[in-house]
Amino acid sequence: MVKKIWARLRELFFNMQFLRYTISGVIVTLVDMGVFYLLSNLLGLDKWYFSLLPSIVLSILTAYVINRVWVFKSKQPVLSEIFRFSAGRLVVSLVFQYAGFYLIYDVIGFKTEIISNLPWAKAISLLFVIVGNYLLGKYFVFTESWSKDAETRGGEDDE
Repeated sequence: MVKKIWARLRELFFNMQFLRYTISGVIVTLVDMGVFYLLSNLLGLDKWYFSLLPSIVLSILTAYVINRVWVFKSKQPVLSEIFRFSAGRLVVSLVFQYAGFYLIYDVIGFKTEIISNLPWAKAISLLFVIVGNYLLGKYFVFTESWSKDAETRGGEDDE
């Protein structure tokens, strides 16, 4: 049983696709944290919730382009794919970033900063987002089954 679980984990996380996803994740994380940092400096960290939403939205757009073109190399219709990607990413981000950041920063009170106006709570919550988004992309967004379903419906999702 343990060997099967280990083999499945190796299959999921020790391959070129996951390596490309990790590299793209670094880029997206830099966009996310950079926007959050800039807005926190303008608005103040006491209003972190105003800085978090724009950082999430811009990172989602950046992630979609990189994931579509380089990580998953998708040829699916853009409209339905970007809808699934954005909806999934928003859910994962709201759960792990918004709720996670709130829990770590406000409830637990871990307010230590990496640099001024960029708390560790942001980085910690992003770690959970990375794993959640990879699994979401691999099994929900960038799958051939969605493309085949569109073909059987008569191509309703054409670009």
